[in-house]
Amino acid sequence: MRKRVVMILRTTIFVQIIIGLTATLALAKGAKEKGTYIAPTITAEQALSTVKSALPKLTVGNSYVKTGKRGEKNLEVPLIYEGNIVARIRLNPATGEILPKGFETDVNSVSASPEQSVKIVQQALPNMDAASVSLGKHGEWKVGLILKKAVIAHIKVNGQTGSILPDWKAARDASLYSSPSR
Repeated sequence: MRKRVVMILRTTIFVQIIIGLTATLALAKGAKEKGTYIAPTITAEQALSTVKSALPKLTVGNSYVKTGKRGEKNLEVPLIYEGNIVARIRLNPATGEILPKGFETDVNSVSASPEQSVKIVQQALPNMDAASVSLGKHGEWKVGLILKKAVIAHIKVNGQTGSILPDWKAARDASLYSSPSR
């Protein structure tokens, strides 16, 4: 009888250990998939006012043309703040018109000249405003730049310090696709 009780206790302990390990691994996997998240210490209103105060200091960089996977052309002009590219404005390569964020074009040739595209963005800069604010993946605020009631770009603001963050992807694209003669 005593051997039977010991055997049942050992089996119960073994099953509990297996259940505990399985639950721990499942929790670790769930936490790993979510990634790290830092809650912002500044408010959305503070991020919005940061971008609104930076708008007059924005300058326009040199335009560049990217070619997509299907041969379509994308004309982009970077916005620069304190020496860093903070956003990019997409233009229609055929007409030079500023496109809303997310708008796709299927143009295979560029009719707008680089100088013309830079001039279009420079003329639109005083009419741009900061409006919508959303929270990014890593606790940064994404402030939408609007022109004619359409969001045309986002500027990211650090959720901890309130400083404007560089757009590393736009900076990479500008360095890769800009011609050296400009």
